[in-house]
Amino acid sequence: MKDRVSVDQLALLYLMLVMGGKFLSLPALLAGDLGHDSWLSVIFSFLWDGICLCFLLWAIRINDKSKLDVSTILDKSVSKPVSKALLAIFFVIFVLRINILLGSCYTMFSVTFDVSTNWIVYLLPVAALSFFAIAKGFNAIARTGQILFGLILVSVVALFVSPLAEADFGQLLPIGEAGWGKILLTSYTRSFWFSDYIFVYFVMDGIKIKKHVFTPMLVSFGVGAALSVLLNAVFVALFGYLAPDFDMAMSKIGVFSAANTTNGRWDWLTLSVWLTSVFIKVAVFAFCAYKCLEKIAGAHFVRFNWIAAAIVLLTLTLPMFASAEQLLNTVIKWGVIPFTLVQYLLPLLMPLLTKTAQRRTEVANE
Repeated sequence: MKDRVSVDQLALLYLMLVMGGKFLSLPALLAGDLGHDSWLSVIFSFLWDGICLCFLLWAIRINDKSKLDVSTILDKSVSKPVSKALLAIFFVIFVLRINILLGSCYTMFSVTFDVSTNWIVYLLPVAALSFFAIAKGFNAIARTGQILFGLILVSVVALFVSPLAEADFGQLLPIGEAGWGKILLTSYTRSFWFSDYIFVYFVMDGIKIKKHVFTPMLVSFGVGAALSVLLNAVFVALFGYLAPDFDMAMSKIGVFSAANTTNGRWDWLTLSVWLTSVFIKVAVFAFCAYKCLEKIAGAHFVRFNWIAAAIVLLTLTLPMFASAEQLLNTVIKWGVIPFTLVQYLLPLLMPLLTKTAQRRTEVANE
């Protein structure tokens, strides 16, 4: 089965997804919201993520024998109309996150590498990668991530280590100056960048569980959370009150270890390797968006649906019509409540929904 994946592969891919999305524009946005307390917001966001991840892993453990897919679980537990509505919300989230990532990477290429290109030309290799992910299945993505994981992790660590000597961690004091209520609220309003575990919903029927499912995933979660908090802390410690004006955090912290010229900028190499994780994340979310359409269409979906694949690939052109800022201030801002439904409420209910779906399946088969 081309969508089957081991727990270890899932854990490595999950860590790559955490590292692949939060080191671009988010640190500057949080610094604009909270100043030097931005890293505290990241801690609270990961706290909510950790709780929801545990419940989702519990549901996966319950689902180990029956191997029901997410659509079947939702259909049999909350009804088909509600199931399709939830899948539609998932689809919107995946599409928006893909386009925010692509827009951020496009800006990074233009500003950091001084490369300016047509969006369609930039999009073609990304579309090819996304099509590959959809056509070959999740196992192919997981194996690719497994091969590249070591290089990407080393690159991330290298980018962090070099500017530490220049960082003034006194810039992070006093802790909580922005107000704990505001910090908590920001961790919610900026939750769109978190809950990377939502891709697991769409492979939960294909996870090969041998002994452990909690330990590998929670270790990956812990490492990813620690790196993300450290990135935000280092970013603010380097730039202080100017942090909101320095977009694309990962491309900026390496400046502190480089000469005045671009000659010998080894951080460009590590930055380029790290960007691989961003494009892998795009491929994962493209696969999940395709799966949403597959589950919504149900029996009308053929083995490989070219129309659905084309729809997903066409959504990659969204930044040609709306900037990332417009998306943040409109769709994402007003969609925070329905997004919260599938990001934070649904995981808490998944063990119960899974048990309900299993019981009703058993009754129907008797």
